[in-house]
Amino acid sequence: MNRLKRRFNWWLVATLVLLGLIIGSGAWFISKVTSPIETPESTVAARTDEPVFHVNLTKAQVNRLVSYYLADYLKDSPIKYQLVVGDSAVLSGNFKFLGAKVGFNLEFDPYVLNNGDVQLKARKLNVGSLPVPTSFVLNYVGHSYKLPKWVGLSEKNETVTLHLSQYQLANDMQLRAQKIDLIGDSIQFGIYLPKSNKE
Repeated sequence: MNRLKRRFNWWLVATLVLLGLIIGSGAWFISKVTSPIETPESTVAARTDEPVFHVNLTKAQVNRLVSYYLADYLKDSPIKYQLVVGDSAVLSGNFKFLGAKVGFNLEFDPYVLNNGDVQLKARKLNVGSLPVPTSFVLNYVGHSYKLPKWVGLSEKNETVTLHLSQYQLANDMQLRAQKIDLIGDSIQFGIYLPKSNKE
């Protein structure tokens, strides 16, 4: 028994155990480093039928945006016009009638359409004492004024439609009207993600 105890080498056992721990830890570390990273998947799918955020503007803010846009859009056009939002939307400009240059103010009531476009329904025309029909002014504006492609005029229905669904924001996002309350000074829009090719 004494000879067996003398032959048992504790240093050898400790060295082997330590060596095993080092090799095992190294193998575990290498397997963790080389394993693929698991990226969490979004549980919320990107939907294009709901707005990603809402924008609520006052009439003063809308007027500043429209003024800035028209100043840039009409900078090379000889014919200028403006659209101002107050208790109604007012389109102001000039047209020629019997050779004379006549200024006009065409008042509209704005309505939000189901697809988020905005329709302006003509309500009142001011051109001094001249008996000029609204349809004539709209026809003249449609043929003589430089209008964005997403703006449509109908002299028959006496309307101007802002096809916001055809207007692209940055990164192809879309703008849709949700509410127009001129009396309450609240004009709301929704910003939507672009539709993917899969839809």
